[in-house]
Amino acid sequence: MRASPGRELPAIYLKPGEAYFSGDPTRVVTILGSCVSVIMYSSARKIGAICHAVMPSPDGLKPRKPFPGDTFQYVDSSVVWMVSQFEKTGVRRADIEVKIFGGAEIFMGANTGSSVSVGRKNIETALSTLKEQNMKLKAWNVGGNKGRKVIFYTDTGDVFTKTVKKIDPDAAIPGSGRIG
Repeated sequence: MRASPGRELPAIYLKPGEAYFSGDPTRVVTILGSCVSVIMYSSARKIGAICHAVMPSPDGLKPRKPFPGDTFQYVDSSVVWMVSQFEKTGVRRADIEVKIFGGAEIFMGANTGSSVSVGRKNIETALSTLKEQNMKLKAWNVGGNKGRKVIFYTDTGDVFTKTVKKIDPDAAIPGSGRIG
């Protein structure tokens, strides 16, 4: 349930390499460039999850188990973690709405040894990991060459995006939501 008029929902600013999972009504805001946010939502349980993953996988190109504490730096391990959190609450995979945002082409081939952009590889890894996890994509806003501000409401599953020309880390909402 959305906050009543005059009452703001608690706000979380999700930084790169963080994830948030909650059944409490919360407004989660993040700013993406080449990073990807995968958002999952259960309408039956009013539970939402979001990650702000920086790289496709620990090796950049090949899946590998991340080191403890850096799960959310990577698209593949973030997706697997979010799916497991929903399963722990009894939500079936078929009942989870999935949306993907980000993956702009800002850093061509950085840290990958490839001509494929980090943003493109993040998108490809998100899609392949979701397919491996038997998850279906409901909506997306990915690619391009501009960043995005993403606002996610954990209680409704609503997501709003705005294109940003310049990513300003000083524009963050106070408070961090790292889980894990």
